Amino acid sequence: MNGPDISHLYEYVILSRRKFLSQFQTLGWEEFVRNREASWNSLQGIFIHMLEVEDYLLHYDIAGKPWPFGDRDPSSFKNIVEVENYEREVTQKTRKLLGDLNPEELSREISFSEGKERATVENLLIQAFIDEVVHLGEFVCLMWQMDKIPPYINWIELHSKTQ
Repeated sequence: MNGPDISHLYEYVILSRRKFLSQFQTLGWEEFVRNREASWNSLQGIFIHMLEVEDYLLHYDIAGKPWPFGDRDPSSFKNIVEVENYEREVTQKTRKLLGDLNPEELSREISFSEGKERATVENLLIQAFIDEVVHLGEFVCLMWQMDKIPPYINWIELHSKTQ
């Protein structure tokens, strides 16, 4: 893959994330934070986890900086505005990183997980993307369980309208 290909994938995730966040706002805070016995318990927990994975892999591991937050408790975000602000912050940093990619950077090997693992920047970007897609699918299932229509975005429909 190249930088523009990876950027295209992340734009899909960003759009999807924002559509789900909009739907979560309509549910209300209590529904957003309710334990649903899902991977990270609540919709909020899953959403914060998605953002943190993208944040630490892309903006700390790739940069060779230690993650300063540890396992942050999603409940430290007290309202939807704080969650939205974090989503905007991560998105802004991600778009900047992706806009600066070049073939040399994509093939650069880095160590992460406290030096226990190694991967190329490209593979770390793809792994973070896959993690987010998995959790978007989890949101779809949770919405169905709540008798809500999820704001799923079909990749082909999205791109056939814009091309």
